[in-house]
Amino acid sequence: MTNTDQSFDHLDIINAVLGLAYNLESYPNHLFKAGYKLSRIEPIIGVPDSINPDILFMSENMGLFAECKSGKFKIGSNLSRYDSIQVRHLIEKGIDIPTESLELDVGIFGRDNLMHLNERLSKEGINYPQVILDGGIEQIHGRPFRDPNLKELFSKPVEIKSKAPLILKFTDSSPVKRIAPFIFTTLMSRSITGRNKFKVRNLTEEVMDDIWDNLDKNLQNTLVEKVRTILRQCKRKQLKNYLKNSEDVWSVFITDHWKSRKTFSDDCNRFIHELDQKDLYDFSPANV
Repeated sequence: MTNTDQSFDHLDIINAVLGLAYNLESYPNHLFKAGYKLSRIEPIIGVPDSINPDILFMSENMGLFAECKSGKFKIGSNLSRYDSIQVRHLIEKGIDIPTESLELDVGIFGRDNLMHLNERLSKEGINYPQVILDGGIEQIHGRPFRDPNLKELFSKPVEIKSKAPLILKFTDSSPVKRIAPFIFTTLMSRSITGRNKFKVRNLTEEVMDDIWDNLDKNLQNTLVEKVRTILRQCKRKQLKNYLKNSEDVWSVFITDHWKSRKTFSDDCNRFIHELDQKDLYDFSPANV
């Protein structure tokens, strides 16, 4: 999934596409209307070389791989190999399928970068449906979707009247400054509700909320390690008065008073503010 050719945030595109599978009042719900539900985020499928789609959606008889593109030039290696994926590969991966006669399709999603990316895709002989989400939503290039419901829904331009929902808060490539506030909010909540002790995996699951079970196991493990690294850095620095741990069992202690909670919040903000290049170096696995 990693995309270093970013003209804007790749995670924003992922959330924009995820939102299509929810029935939200002011956001397009094309996938929801067509009967699709979120199945897996970032599944690693071996066929035999690994393919790492951004998202897999399922309906009663269709599976849709969503490739979320944020750059103008790089198309990645996934798109040339999707034809090798068979239903049995999903079963071997442990992904629940509604029927063994499941038909698979691929959609490419992005913003105005797709205008530039289409030429490169065409040169590679890649003709999957390409959907733009930029003020509106509409298929602009590629062959039609195999699902007639999606073909019809994406053929007409629809205005996007609100921001995409924040369904996936961060990924393994997200910067510390983006991840840390979610960790701090959860630590505060745990302290207030008397759930002071926790394991890093439990904390990460709580931070990610309902989406956790849809994350691929490899992504779950990567995020747990990322949160663990951030906690260790916090304990060494601004939050050393609040955090303790013995092996993987951690504790957070914030005195139950508004002034103490404000001080904790201020210290969290200071941690984020003081993240400079040296601090980012400190987050490498060799230095924690």
